[in-house]
Amino acid sequence: MSKFKFIAITLIVFTFFCGAYVRAASLPVSAAATGAVVPELEVVAWPQGKAVKLNELRGKKFAVLFFWTISEQGTKNFAEIAKISKEFESKDVVFIGIGIDSAESIGNFVRLKELPFSVAADDKLSSVNFYMRERDRVPMAAIIDKEGRLVWRGLPTLLPKVLPEVIEGKYDLKGSIERENFSKAVMVAMKIQDYPSVLKLLDAELLIYPDNMELLNFKVRLLGTLMKEPDKALACLDEVIARQPKNIKLYEMGLKILRDEKRFADLGKWFDRIIKEFGEQPLLLVKFAQQEMNQSIEQLRLENAYNLCRAAYNAPKFKNNREKGFIMGEYARSLYYCGRPDKALEVSKEAMVLLKDTPEYEKAKSYVTYYNKVLTLSRQIQ
Repeated sequence: MSKFKFIAITLIVFTFFCGAYVRAASLPVSAAATGAVVPELEVVAWPQGKAVKLNELRGKKFAVLFFWTISEQGTKNFAEIAKISKEFESKDVVFIGIGIDSAESIGNFVRLKELPFSVAADDKLSSVNFYMRERDRVPMAAIIDKEGRLVWRGLPTLLPKVLPEVIEGKYDLKGSIERENFSKAVMVAMKIQDYPSVLKLLDAELLIYPDNMELLNFKVRLLGTLMKEPDKALACLDEVIARQPKNIKLYEMGLKILRDEKRFADLGKWFDRIIKEFGEQPLLLVKFAQQEMNQSIEQLRLENAYNLCRAAYNAPKFKNNREKGFIMGEYARSLYYCGRPDKALEVSKEAMVLLKDTPEYEKAKSYVTYYNKVLTLSRQIQ
């Protein structure tokens, strides 16, 4: 399955959970459906190049529409779009720029010549409203095939991947339409907070794509955050982990649910599972330990940091002495946090030896000095 097939799902998750939805203007909920035959462009003027008639391209060439605006965000893809247009110039592809600013502003824009194709002005947003779905944002690209059908739209950065598939007849238009319909249904249900219907839609898709991470992440966050059923979210993860025990992202989802629910006492069981499945990856274990040691006091569970570091310290093998020395250094830090500066000093000395002649040696040496001072001082305190 092409990676951009579930971009819509990712955007829905981003929209409703992050609240960082960026749009160029107030756009209608409905827009042209994927697969629909498109009409002529409705624009105000053509500040650069000759006017392009889509009907004249039908049966002859593909068209790529590039929607942009005069802003740092809206022009950041200029260089890449210009390069792509040149690459596909000989493959029956016509690029058309559509700026959403006034014809005068676009005509006077100093960077306009960077786009080596005709550019229209659409400050009345007639074409923008026709092509852009509610979740889309500028800059955006759209592809029209030789039959005049709108086959794809999305981020300009995806063009190098999807455009060749369209040209070569390998693009799954039927699948894209299915994703579009699914996305619309989810968006409508989410807007009215009909979460049970969203869940049914997700479950139907997961029957077809049981291990799709975007769908799964959406379902887990829907259950855990919006439906307030974290145990069901965790049970869902358990089912997938049974099939994919080595997929660390699944465990990370579980940890996030527990943290969001402030169920810090339950984190240990999940870390035990991570230790069991990833005990041969000491750096991964230490990464989780570092995250634990950086938690605020009310969330900090030293036993988790210690257990993760100890498991990393006891890993069956290491890449080299540098990696082993780093792991030992983190294990020493966890020992210190747990009130054992004597053990921390002992292990940090081993780490310092292993890290000799590496960029980390001086830091390891300073830790030995520090733990030694702490141990000496602690023995002096009555």
